[in-house]
Order: sequence, then C-alpha cells, then structure tokens
Amino acid sequence: MKSKILVFAFLLVSSSCSIFKTSQTINEKNTDETSTNVEVVSDNIYKKFLGDYAIEIMGIPSGDDGSLTIKVSAENDILKAELIGDSVEASNIFKFQTVEVEDDILFIEIFVPEYSVTGFFELYVEGNEVTGFAFDMFEIIGTKSD
Repeated sequence: MKSKILVFAFLLVSSSCSIFKTSQTINEKNTDETSTNVEVVSDNIYKKFLGDYAIEIMGIPSGDDGSLTIKVSAENDILKAELIGDSVEASNIFKFQTVEVEDDILFIEIFVPEYSVTGFFELYVEGNEVTGFAFDMFEIIGTKSD
C-alpha cells in the first residue's frame, strides 16, 4: 500500500509539471505507436543492460523514496521491461512502453493512462551500480543483478 501511495504521489507531481515537453518531442519521433517494445538487439551489444534492477526514486514530494524492481530482458531480439516482485502492483498505475539504448544510456518509456502522460526512466549502468533520472526530475539510484 505504501508503494502505491508513493508511486501515485510521484505521478501526481510529475503530471502537474511542464517537464514533459522534451518527452513528448522524443515520443513524436516514434513512428510505431502500437508496439510496446521496439529496440532491436543484435550481437548482444546490450547485454550489460539485461538483468534485474532494484531502484530507488529519490526526492518524491511525499517525502519518501519510491522503490521499484524492474526486469529488463530481450525477447526475440527486442528489449523489454517489466515490474517484478512487490513492484507488480504499481503496474496498475503506469505501463512501460518502449525500452531502448542510446549513447550507452537505457531509456524506459513510461505511460500513465490516468493522466495521459508519457515520460522516461533514464538509467546509467556501470557494473552493478545504477544511477539516473525519472521524468528528468527525480534522481534514481540502485543496483543491477544479472
């Protein structure tokens, strides 16, 4: 229940800000809007991004940090992300759209149906350490396991 409240507070604050200008511009470049995962994986060049991520979203206005566990995998040469463990209940609040790697950064596109808002998790992976940003506004820290 605490996770749901944290995710809801995070999404509420995110949807009320004008941070989505950049995200919408990036989204407009996507030509295949019906696909949920569009990044092609060839020769395992994205192998360092595959695995389970335990991340904390820092600075959520509720005062607490949001914890999520995400699994990034490749299926039929396409990257995909899904919530696992206790984080599965957050899938009622937001959906992962696309997963892609650009300039050695993992981008996970997130859609919040309730607010019709799209944003990104921008993850930097160095070994098992993960850092990044959620919706260009909140810091992400965490770990990755294979």
